[in-house]
Amino acid sequence: MLLVNLKRGRARCLPRHFLFLLVFLLFAPEISAQGGVDYTGTGGRHTIQGRIFYPSGRRADMLNVRVILETTNSGNLIVFADSNGSFVFRNLIGGNYTIVIDAGNAYEPVRESVYIDESASRNVRGGLPRTFNVPIYLTPKRSQSTETQTAVINAALASVPPAARDAYERGLAAGQRNETSKAIAELKTAVELYPQFTLALNELGVQYLKTGNAAEAVLVLHQAVGLAPDDMPPRLNYAIALLNLKKFPEANSELRHVLKRNDEIPTAHLYLGIALIGERDLAGAEKELSRAASFGTEEVAQAHRYLGGIYWGRREYKRAADELEKYLKLSPKAADAQKIQDTIKELRSK
Repeated sequence: MLLVNLKRGRARCLPRHFLFLLVFLLFAPEISAQGGVDYTGTGGRHTIQGRIFYPSGRRADMLNVRVILETTNSGNLIVFADSNGSFVFRNLIGGNYTIVIDAGNAYEPVRESVYIDESASRNVRGGLPRTFNVPIYLTPKRSQSTETQTAVINAALASVPPAARDAYERGLAAGQRNETSKAIAELKTAVELYPQFTLALNELGVQYLKTGNAAEAVLVLHQAVGLAPDDMPPRLNYAIALLNLKKFPEANSELRHVLKRNDEIPTAHLYLGIALIGERDLAGAEKELSRAASFGTEEVAQAHRYLGGIYWGRREYKRAADELEKYLKLSPKAADAQKIQDTIKELRSK
């Protein structure tokens, strides 16, 4: 597969629209939402993980313990601890976070603060992502603790009717088990019961994207953005849904809004680069993809792949091969890894 035609013994670049088709269609991976099972984050590169312990020190084995991560600038995230009491929040940007756990009537609610210093993390092992381990020890509930319990009720859920909240939590749990159809049904119920339920709308959009239904995802995520314009996860997911529909200018606008709020979100730079490829702005795309690649994390490995396509189109074969090698280093199990290896050899031979 070549990106140049030979005419009279000289290399000639293909027309620009052919370059776009090659880079975007042949090189484009599936675009995934920033939410749900694999993306319970805020668009960054760090991880908070923990384990819940009983007062005796034994690992908590309760089912469906909800763990809330309160954030200062990206809304709140929710996961469920597994049967060993473990939980994890991935893809986090720098900032202040609070882990909130209510383990039932027998134990006191828990609030545990975690601070991720983004500036300091750049100097750790060459700026690699960091993982914060947080052990949570439950304590028996004291009497007269009603005020304490009330104080830790998640603000995003406080006004949600109980039936809608229960449906949302069932949908969230089903999504984490990859039971997508069940998750969508429960989340739709939650939204029907409480149309202003931003968290449910966002997660519903994520589940629609997992099924390839970007059109439905755009509808519900647009609602979420309208209800919570300053909440970045729904806006980022909305941009991703627009990209899946190839609505590049609209996605461009949403992603620039996200990056205006926080320029340290590598996935936002990646998706903006993809949107700019769609708009045939390859110089702008190169800038954004290079910014994404500078974070050096697996979540933005595709930036190297797109950069390889751009450099290939400019007949900068060594740079193209270098970028594709970086992509494979970050994604060694890519479905077409062998094809890319063959492409790298071809580029090196030029």
